[in-house]
Amino acid sequence: MDDIDDLMRLATVMGLNGGVLRARDHPQSRGAFAELVRSGAIVRVLPGTFVDERLRASRLTRCAAALATYPGALLWGTDAVGALCGTLDAIPFDDNEPVQLVHHQSRHSAPSIRWTRRRVQSEHRVRIGALRAPSARYLAVEAAARDSGALIERFLRDGRIKPSELADVLPALAGSAGQARRRRVVRVSGDNPWSGGERELLALLRRHRITGWVANAELVVDQVRCFPDVLFEHARLVVEFDGYAVHAKPEVFEADRRRQNRLVLAGYRVLRYTWKQLTETPEALIAELRAALACEIASDSHPG
Repeated sequence: MDDIDDLMRLATVMGLNGGVLRARDHPQSRGAFAELVRSGAIVRVLPGTFVDERLRASRLTRCAAALATYPGALLWGTDAVGALCGTLDAIPFDDNEPVQLVHHQSRHSAPSIRWTRRRVQSEHRVRIGALRAPSARYLAVEAAARDSGALIERFLRDGRIKPSELADVLPALAGSAGQARRRRVVRVSGDNPWSGGERELLALLRRHRITGWVANAELVVDQVRCFPDVLFEHARLVVEFDGYAVHAKPEVFEADRRRQNRLVLAGYRVLRYTWKQLTETPEALIAELRAALACEIASDSHPG
């Protein structure tokens, strides 16, 4: 009876821990633990750490196992992003690939773990179930040294971070490589760009001192929420950047047309620009935009 009770208790603990068991945590249940190993119900994946055989290919479970083995560590890189976004199990885990972890001290390299040495302060640590990771804003700002703000844009688009939160992360990364680039990216991210193209468009508006706009602010049209790339509310003017890689997708193409029709019927004018127009003929883009804004001013000055 005791062995059955121990087996049930271990199964409960394993379920609460994301499918992970550590031998040293259950010295009073050595017999039941050994039985689970002998039967193949659990398999060893790291020193002293076992996982439910049925979850062996689960990336979430393997990340939880790594964190259980190294209690002071956090997930890092794409593993941390997957944990924050709930997408860890989108791709099965292969026994030959490493889990990405970060710790402030040097660690011995191992085939199953890829270590990054960095101190992540307690205020920038979060828990997601059985997982530990840096906060979304910390990861995004840290990555800006290498990805020019791509992760910041993704998290802004997903609503995981706010532009106002980013600057507070910079002191935590002081002295690390790429800090000057991070500062530049954080500065321009204050405008709330959701893509690299939008970032360039907003920078162009600022260079030409065009004001009175907000980026990706919520707008409710006909009881439907939308987030125009750039909105000049006073002029009832929306400016959209259409990157081919995203907007050429059938579902995005259809959604764009529905949204534009709603905006037009609600009294908004819509201007759309491509990457080629933005990068090859920016002066023409600015001239057209100024004309649209001037047209609205003129109509306001001469009411019907």
